[in-house]
Amino acid sequence: MNSASTRIWTFATVIVIIVVVALGWFLGAAPKLAEMARYDTERAAVLVQNDLSRTTLAQIEADFERLDEFEQELAELQAEFPELPEYADAVETFLRELVSEGLILENLVVDEPMPADPAVVPDQFGQVPAGTLLQLNVVATVLGELPPTLAYIEALQGAGRFTIVPSFIFTEGTNPDARSTTITIALYMIAGEPAPDVLPLDGTAPEESPDGTADDEPAEGETEGATEGES
Repeated sequence: MNSASTRIWTFATVIVIIVVVALGWFLGAAPKLAEMARYDTERAAVLVQNDLSRTTLAQIEADFERLDEFEQELAELQAEFPELPEYADAVETFLRELVSEGLILENLVVDEPMPADPAVVPDQFGQVPAGTLLQLNVVATVLGELPPTLAYIEALQGAGRFTIVPSFIFTEGTNPDARSTTITIALYMIAGEPAPDVLPLDGTAPEESPDGTADDEPAEGETEGATEGES
C-alpha cells in the first residue's frame, strides 16, 4: 500500500472516529448531562421551597405565641368599631366631653348608619352583608369660645370609639354667649351578621303574598275536600 492510500485510510479513520464520538455525545452523554442539569434545577427549586416553608412555619409559630396579644388587639378594635350604632354610648361621650370643656350643647342630630362605600346597597330588609363598614353621621352645635371647642373636637377624635371630625364651622358673634360651632362628626362601625326574621322595609311579612294572602293558607277547594272527607 502506497503512502497516498495510507493517507486516505488514515483520513477516513479519523472521520469515522469523529462521527462515532459525535454520535456518542449526542446519543449518550448529552442527554445524561441535560438530565443531570434538570435534576440540579429541580433540587435547587425544592431547596428554595423548603427554605420558604421553614420561614413561613417560623412566622406561624411566632404568631401563635402572640395569640393572646392579637386577641387583645382584636377586642380593642371591636370596641372602636361596634356592630350596632350604640346611640346611648355615643351621646354620653359627646356630653361628657362637653362638660369637661365647659361648653353648652345647643343641638344634636344623629342620622341612621349607612354604608361607607356608596357601592354597597342595603337589601329589602335594610341590612348589609357582615363585615360592611358603616358610617354614622352626627351634627352637633355647641355654644362657647373657639379654644375649648377645639379641645372638645380633639377629645372626640381621641375617644375610645373610632371618630372623625371632617369639618366644623365657628360663628363669632358680638355677644360671647352667641358664639357657636357646628361640628360634623362621623362614627364608624362594622356590621355583624344580618338579623334573622326581620320584616322587609315595606312592612310585608315574608310569608305573605303581594295581595296579602298568607302562603300557608289552604287553597280554595282543599278545605271543602277535607270537610267532605270528615263528614
